[in-house]
Amino acid sequence: MALSPLERTLPAEGREQAAAGTDGEQAAAGTDGPDRSGPAPVRRHPSAPGVLLAGTGVVLAAVLVSALVVGGGAPSPSPEGLPDAGSVTGWGLPVAHLLVRLLAVLTVGQLVFAALLASSSSVRASAPPVGASAGMLRALRGTTWTAAGWLAAELVSLVLTASTVYGVPVARLSTQAVLALATELPVGRATLWVAILLVLVATGSAWLARRSSGGVRAGARVLLVAALAAVTVPGVLAGHSAAAGNHVPAVVALTVHVLTASLWVGGLVALLLHGRDRFESVHAVRRFSALALGCLTLLLLSGVVAALLVAGVPSWSWVGEGWAQLLAVKTVLLLVLGLIGWQHRRSTLPALAAGRAWTFVRLGVVEVALMAATITVSVALGASAAPTPPTTGSSTSAEAVPQGSGPEDAPGQGAAPEGVEVAPTEDDDPGGAGSEQDAPVEDMSGHDHGDLSVAVLIDGERFHVASTVRPGQPVTVYNSSDDAATITSPDAEGGTAFDVEVPARTFITFPAPEAEGDYDFVSSPGGAVADGFADTLPVRAAP
Repeated sequence: MALSPLERTLPAEGREQAAAGTDGEQAAAGTDGPDRSGPAPVRRHPSAPGVLLAGTGVVLAAVLVSALVVGGGAPSPSPEGLPDAGSVTGWGLPVAHLLVRLLAVLTVGQLVFAALLASSSSVRASAPPVGASAGMLRALRGTTWTAAGWLAAELVSLVLTASTVYGVPVARLSTQAVLALATELPVGRATLWVAILLVLVATGSAWLARRSSGGVRAGARVLLVAALAAVTVPGVLAGHSAAAGNHVPAVVALTVHVLTASLWVGGLVALLLHGRDRFESVHAVRRFSALALGCLTLLLLSGVVAALLVAGVPSWSWVGEGWAQLLAVKTVLLLVLGLIGWQHRRSTLPALAAGRAWTFVRLGVVEVALMAATITVSVALGASAAPTPPTTGSSTSAEAVPQGSGPEDAPGQGAAPEGVEVAPTEDDDPGGAGSEQDAPVEDMSGHDHGDLSVAVLIDGERFHVASTVRPGQPVTVYNSSDDAATITSPDAEGGTAFDVEVPARTFITFPAPEAEGDYDFVSSPGGAVADGFADTLPVRAAP
């Protein structure tokens, strides 16, 4: 704006004081003087953010339900006589997993903004550094809330997973049962570690948000490492330790996939939320552009590797498979997002630098919407059964327990918790010919559902043993019945190789014998051997 002759004669400080005085006079005049303010600003309705958030939730829920139905991961009633966790668990667990993914992305993204993208100088490029910028502090305050929400979603997911594994509705779960899951199984221990990390992130970000001096960026970087560790822990600690030989590369590919998605998606959301100042937004977007390109490249490569490890080389047999259809949808969405990123580099970044921020925001909102849809499809993809890859003669086959094929699916409601497996026996199929048709073998390695490997399952009629265990390996036992049992293996000298009590609806673990061999065991609660409860635990050294 051009200066008046009087203003030209004043120093900069005087001009600011004069302007302030004029503004004060106009404010004091109230409505008595002429209104020179121009059109009144458009006011947002107080409930607009809530309506937008609710609408987004409804859309994502519809996408999740549709994807679960297409992929075959939607819950269904269990056969009569088998444990059933109910529809609340069946539908609630995928929703909880989606909330975990979304809140994790938001938490990581805001910490990326505070630690790497935001400028630590004042809002003018020529001004000296003054510590944390306003955008950095806003991001840290937002991190406090999203980390707390992420923690709550993880705990809800743990309870629903316990309902899935035990095969009972949430209302019938006891605190002891949930604690047993949290301490006895890898998926529970992983949740505990994630909870510890998230408490650190939430409290640390709240403390940093109250500081405006130096050290805020360094603290944000420490919290970013903690948040990324929380994203990684479930795939590492709750991975498929008893799965096939592709476990390690599958976990590595999945970890890279999840980390790059969190950095890329979360970083863009944080830019839209907190990069409000023109100088700060241009500075942050330029930094993010390089990060986004690397994340997209690693995301696509790791996704291809993970898919090959889960389902093998694509074949015509995939046509019509729900899992393959979801994978195709996710691939198309990622390619579209890549094109949008290219459009950002070509046109919206120059427009943002020229002061036309709306161009970047408009395309960024579309990009975030597609990213949210992609994450939702990913959750449904993880809950769906992948095509079975070819297996070699040395592969260990296992038959899924009727309680499901992954913690993202309730027992008997589509598939069983992944890793909860029992070996097929002659009693399961006396004829031997129908076992493959009635209970197809499925290699679930590479999925990020967590490891719920149970070596011995006890139901109301008998034991079920899952192949072999290694000498000294912790043996996990789950008693799914309403009666207490024991795992008792008498030895030739009148003692026992192992003798443990297994209360009803409880997990326990005990170390396998150090010597190789076949260990016959029975259940003898109260000292009397229970009819029908006899089996053999094979102990073999690792090949």
